[in-house]
Amino acid sequence: MSTFVPLGFGWQPDLPDGRDRTFRDCEIMETLKRLPAQSGVVLPDVVDLRRDSDGVYFTDVDDQGPLNASSAFAVLALLEYFERRIHARTFDGSKLFLYQATRHRLAASQHPPADAGAEIRGTLKTLMQIGVPAEKSWPYLADRFTTDPSPFVFSDAKPIANLYYVRLNDPNHSGDQTWAIVRSFLAAGFPVVFGFSVPSSLTLDADIPFRPEHDATRGGQAVVAIGYHANRYGPDQDALLIRSSWGRRWGDNGNGWLPVAFVRHQLARDFWTLISADWLDSGELSRPVICG
Repeated sequence: MSTFVPLGFGWQPDLPDGRDRTFRDCEIMETLKRLPAQSGVVLPDVVDLRRDSDGVYFTDVDDQGPLNASSAFAVLALLEYFERRIHARTFDGSKLFLYQATRHRLAASQHPPADAGAEIRGTLKTLMQIGVPAEKSWPYLADRFTTDPSPFVFSDAKPIANLYYVRLNDPNHSGDQTWAIVRSFLAAGFPVVFGFSVPSSLTLDADIPFRPEHDATRGGQAVVAIGYHANRYGPDQDALLIRSSWGRRWGDNGNGWLPVAFVRHQLARDFWTLISADWLDSGELSRPVICG
């Protein structure tokens, strides 16, 4: 199969920051421990958070096109999941607005801002502090990137209250430690946004190859982990089910499989999820096993 070259990428790795709130933070851990424990002590071999008997939790995969806006797409897909699963409503946030607002925060002196991608942390921070209007207020049109949204569009964006963005991996963690944490959260119903180095051997096939000794890196891409499959490629060769922003033409309608070897070899990093005390009584989430 011929290689697939995305038009845009956009994940910038987070720089270390001691202010990051992790799932081990006292307040976060207290919230997580109020969730019901998962049945059994062994995590399931297969998790798929796209849907269950109660509903479908993601809308169709979008296409970011030529802009390096993957962090905005991934973060808004993460928020969409919780809105649909916890509150049974769909919020279609403006990807272009979130990307522009994040770029302005990262490089305030540049006007218009450069299309240089964004950190996941910075994108989450922008979402929480500035908010995001509805997609219909500021549609995703690549040629609008250098145009500032109107005051009306800004007025439609409201900061999000009672919601924490939580880092799952520590810079000192091994890849195996990170995978154990991420798997625990996925099994408890929490999707996870992260970034990875896209190999030059990427094709339209849903299974992304892991062959670092042969591949160059095309760019960094932010995606959402929406499940996993233990031993998909053989014993102890697990895979993450990911949601891209390359449109439905790629993979399985825009979803695909990333070998966990990317995590173990630190080619996938910056794992984040969302948590709110308002979700505790929904019955939709459980306590990650890693939280005791």
